[in-house]
Amino acid sequence: MISFNICAQNLRKWRKDYRIWIIAVLLFLLVWDNVRILNDISGQLGIKSSIWLYPFLYTQYHQKLIFTIPLILLYNNAPFIDQNSLYIIARCKKSTWHIGQFMYIMASAAIYFIFIIICTIIIALPHAELSSDWGTSIYTISRTQIAQNTGHNFLTISPFITSYFTPIQAVWFTFLMSSLMATMIGMIIYIFNITTQTKFIGGIIGSILIIFSCFVESFYGSTDLRKISPVSWITMDKIDVGGLTSNPSLSYCLIVYIGFIFFIMMIILLFRKKLKLDIK
Repeated sequence: MISFNICAQNLRKWRKDYRIWIIAVLLFLLVWDNVRILNDISGQLGIKSSIWLYPFLYTQYHQKLIFTIPLILLYNNAPFIDQNSLYIIARCKKSTWHIGQFMYIMASAAIYFIFIIICTIIIALPHAELSSDWGTSIYTISRTQIAQNTGHNFLTISPFITSYFTPIQAVWFTFLMSSLMATMIGMIIYIFNITTQTKFIGGIIGSILIIFSCFVESFYGSTDLRKISPVSWITMDKIDVGGLTSNPSLSYCLIVYIGFIFFIMMIILLFRKKLKLDIK
């Protein structure tokens, strides 16, 4: 319960944290621009748009970059210490405090992508059809070159996703993989900031991982390098389903994400007494 309260206290601080407001505005503008493109194409086709754009928002490597880089801003102040935190640490065990921070990283990762999903649906609603199916516009764009022909090269809708997943499945798995990736990035920043006693080394390492995914998908997208590019796995078109592609399997991606997250947690808890928390 103490760890949960520590997590909740960190979330309450968002109301007065300018970084969070900057991230929220940035994400809203990014989502608005992508949904606007779908609405424009649907209008040109004379059909209604769709509310199920989220699984395709960041399938392209440069879109992954701009949708994931704000995570560095979200976690760059790890391990989230202020004067109040030092008071709490003095009154509870270090392990309890660390667990509260782990919970905060996982919760904030989920909130980050839930916010994106909600923004996508709200912005799309005035022009979209309410359907549990993908909708005519999504099917049309995924199976034709209409987006490229109309100059919207940044919108890519994979026919693989529309063929093998329902909208709810695609949204859920994209959200799950994105949240796990964000949690992993947060944990990496957390442990590197603590061990180096800085508030920038972790952010640099996290940024390298994100930029590496762009490098892999841009130049080596069909090679085994994708198996060591965890940021690439956040969209379902980069994950193998049923052995149909050379992409890493869903089980492989989940094992790497979860295994890496828990490995970092265990390292921090095991060496908590040696890790200093007076980062300036």
